[in-house]
Amino acid sequence: MRIAIVAAPYLPVPPKQYGGTEQVIFHLINGLKAAGHEPILVGAGNSTINCEIIPTVEEAIYFAKSKKDLKVHERLATRIEHNTRRILRELLPSIDIIHSHGFDLRRFSDFPNVTTLHNTITLQDLDYYLRRKDLYYVSISKNQQAVCPELRYMGVVYNGENPDDFPLVTEPHDYLCFLGRMDRDKNPHLAIQLAISLGMKIRLAGKIDHASEGYFEEEIEPYLKHPLVEYLGELGFDDKVELISNAKCNLHPTNFREPFGLTVLEAAYCGTPTLAVARGSMPELIEPGRTGMLVEDFVEGRHLIQQCFAMNREYIASRSRQLFNYQTMATQYIDVYKKVIADVATRPVHGRTFFNRAIDWALNWRSTQDASLS
Repeated sequence: MRIAIVAAPYLPVPPKQYGGTEQVIFHLINGLKAAGHEPILVGAGNSTINCEIIPTVEEAIYFAKSKKDLKVHERLATRIEHNTRRILRELLPSIDIIHSHGFDLRRFSDFPNVTTLHNTITLQDLDYYLRRKDLYYVSISKNQQAVCPELRYMGVVYNGENPDDFPLVTEPHDYLCFLGRMDRDKNPHLAIQLAISLGMKIRLAGKIDHASEGYFEEEIEPYLKHPLVEYLGELGFDDKVELISNAKCNLHPTNFREPFGLTVLEAAYCGTPTLAVARGSMPELIEPGRTGMLVEDFVEGRHLIQQCFAMNREYIASRSRQLFNYQTMATQYIDVYKKVIADVATRPVHGRTFFNRAIDWALNWRSTQDASLS
């Protein structure tokens, strides 16, 4: 199959620092290629993945650093969205399916399509998705589907990376870690408070952008002079792996319905257990008492974290590498693609099947090519 993988224009694939979705796209493309398929990345032109890349923008535009930059940033993103639609229309005759990782496929609903829901769906988002119920979706956890059960889900596909990129560390250092966005969704200040309460060192790393405005200054900066607290900034891949692999425990005080939680998986690859608030997908990623602990809050967590320290790190790594890896992820997406293509082929739209419309697209594309040569 030829699959158009549509990425947002904010980050290259793979990302140089923060970028969970782009990390997943990177591994998905590698998995699809290994399985004999032909993925095409439609995204930032400075991506470095080994496949055909069709740029929607020459270089990734990244995320707005402050709220005052949002309007200009959104106008730029809108222009890129128009360009992406043009690219996809030109691609239709030569691809089998479009796989979006955030791009709105509403205008491609009669072509084989699937959208992975990487982000949480809020009350403000519901109307947007309900007006797009005719699209096909994949959730990245079972819990995520309960937010909007009306959508046409083709399955649950857990995120996966390449476990070989992560070392198993059985003798960690004596510190706790937090890795994630510096905002109220991720609540890193609670991780700091827990570490100080335990008298343990904590090392934190993560992105600061417009969503962090106010929060970082109010909740994180007051602790940065504490001798037990070390903020490392936004890390590249190697430094991130060093942080999570040598930690005694990964802290995940999530404050929202987390769709997946890639840092929990990355820590587990290294054998590092996670203490997490039991929200969203956390019960699907963590086996309580064996790969981490699920708690209602970090007050309860303070009394249970010793169990994390005693866990078998070899078991944690083995379980995560078996259940959550990029090869399994790619295989499951291939099954989704086949189901979608079969469904669209027999689903009439305005009295015409997909095969009728495919002929129309091919003829339209050929006439466009002929016009460009004349």
